Formats: sequence, C-alpha cells, structure tokens
Amino acid sequence: MASEETLDEKKESGSTRLPRDLRYRQQLFPGSDELVFKVSDKGFVPVPIILRKLFRYLSSPETRVLLYLCLRASRYSICYPSTDEMVHELGLTSKKNLIPHLESLEHKRFISTRTSGSKTYYLIYDPRVAIKHLLQTGQMRREELFEINDLYADLNQSLVTDPRPEQSEETAL
Repeated sequence: MASEETLDEKKESGSTRLPRDLRYRQQLFPGSDELVFKVSDKGFVPVPIILRKLFRYLSSPETRVLLYLCLRASRYSICYPSTDEMVHELGLTSKKNLIPHLESLEHKRFISTRTSGSKTYYLIYDPRVAIKHLLQTGQMRREELFEINDLYADLNQSLVTDPRPEQSEETAL
C-alpha cells in the first residue's frame, strides 16, 4: 500500500519523489488525507486482487457474501460468524436469503463449509481453486484464463494452468 507520507516527510528522509498513487491523490483530491483509511492504523484485511476478474461469475448477492466472509476471515482464511449475525450485518431479512448464496459459493469452489457442534466454519479458498473449477466445468474459456494469468504475471505470482487437456486442431473443429 502507498505510504501516507507528506512531501515534507519525504524531504526530511532525503527522498523527494512520492509514490505515484499518493501524488495522484494529493493532486486530484487535495486535503483528502483525513478522508481515507490509513492502512498503518490496522483494521484492514487483504482481499485477493484477482477476485475482480471473477466477479462476472458471481451474482451481486454472492459477491456481497464472499466479501463479507473475506472481511471476517483470520489470517488462516477461516471464519465462523453465525448465520443470524451474517443476516443482520448484510441487511438481509432472513436466513432463506443467505443460505442459497453460501451454497452457491461452495458449489463454485470459492468457499467450503463445515459444521462442528453448533458452529459453522467457513474456509475461504485461494481464487485459483475457483478458477480451476470454472475451467473444468466449462464455465471459463481459455481466453479468460489468459486475462487472469496476465494479471497474475503483473503481480509476480504463479500462473494458473488449465486443468483440461489441450485441444488439437482436429478436435477443436
């Protein structure tokens, strides 16, 4: 994340160049320092950037539920809010408006659920799991995987390999 340094702080440290996004923010949104969340204050969680490439495979309610679970998850990608708590915090009217979206996220391989005692636990998968599932089930084309891998390459992360066998030109016709 970009540092919250001011130009004066940079000059004191001997550097005069601010991070690009901070320069843009200061130029385009003067006085915005007090309006933005400061990651140095803690209270934030990482959400995989690659999820933006997968929104087209999720309904709006599924996206809300997945983001909620990501925001609740520990550093070990697990959380266990009650369904009543999720219904309340997501502003839903009942469990029947939540359960189908949880089931769909599990079916699409974005999450897993397990129950132990009276608690339900949610494991949030690395998006690569969902990507491979979407490829295997034919819901994602190789061209879309290329776009995803392009972003992974920009992030210096390992690429996703297509789990399906290569098509020869004869079988593709």
